[in-house]
Amino acid sequence: MARRKKHEDHENLERWLVSYADFMTLLFATFVVLYALSQVDVSDFAKLEEALKKAFQSNMFDGQESILDNSNSILDGTSGATSPIMLEYLSPKYENDSYEEIKKSIDEMDIDGIDAQIDERGLVIKLEDNALTFKSGSAQITSDSIVPLNSVAKLIKEKFAIHIIRVEGHTDSDPVSNAIFPSNWELSSARASSVVRYLIDNYGFNPGIFIAAGYADTVPVTRGNSQKDKKKNRRVEIVILKNKLRNTNSKNMETLTTLSTKKKSTVSQAIKDLTGNDEKLMKNVIDFRQTYEKETNRIDNLDNDSDINRMKQKPDFLE
Repeated sequence: MARRKKHEDHENLERWLVSYADFMTLLFATFVVLYALSQVDVSDFAKLEEALKKAFQSNMFDGQESILDNSNSILDGTSGATSPIMLEYLSPKYENDSYEEIKKSIDEMDIDGIDAQIDERGLVIKLEDNALTFKSGSAQITSDSIVPLNSVAKLIKEKFAIHIIRVEGHTDSDPVSNAIFPSNWELSSARASSVVRYLIDNYGFNPGIFIAAGYADTVPVTRGNSQKDKKKNRRVEIVILKNKLRNTNSKNMETLTTLSTKKKSTVSQAIKDLTGNDEKLMKNVIDFRQTYEKETNRIDNLDNDSDINRMKQKPDFLE
């Protein structure tokens, strides 16, 4: 009697799907948490922030350091932000509350010529000629303007580290013509740039968040021709744009977020011990953003039915 031929064991080529499904589940959970953060009340988040700080700063094992160094925690609001960078980026409520707080502080200032308003663009801080003065036909900030400008800069620095800030220069209708500024267009642009440079040099703002614009005399506050009216029209406006408008100003928010948080990138001793000082492994522990982006792009490229078969290929990160 002929012996039956033994069937070869079937090789399971789709085991990677289990890991892939786990990865996608974790991503889903991540975005759920991020959405929840965008809806949270600032006061409630402060309590959560404190609890998370204590958790991350506690020892993983007896005698070892915390899993995150104090200097490297995004919860500490590095790069000058009092609140966490990602909360500033994600939460419309944080944005609106911060606008209101800055506006209230400016309203309470005993400085003539500074006004703050909230409109569809965001928070608009107006520095009139009696608060921010320049020499006639010049873009040089006078010494009398330092105190008002510093007061405004401190308020902005406490709340906004990655919001796009557009600084707009405005002149009166009197024509100007000299070797440096042929018209009010150049003069208004230069005055806006002077304010931007002052904020960067003296308060350490990230240069990538700024836009300097000159409007000459095309957007007057008043149409009158008296000296009082002209003085009102000579002004610089600092506009802290709402995050939803960032794309209209060609500013890459992902890049700004990275720049605002990468200055302090040390790894705690606990992570070094757990990874055996393996730099490649430490990088994988800390940052999976590149993997996520690569897989997202791969899935987005599945633009027809035939491409669905490519889903059976192993993702690069599981090779």
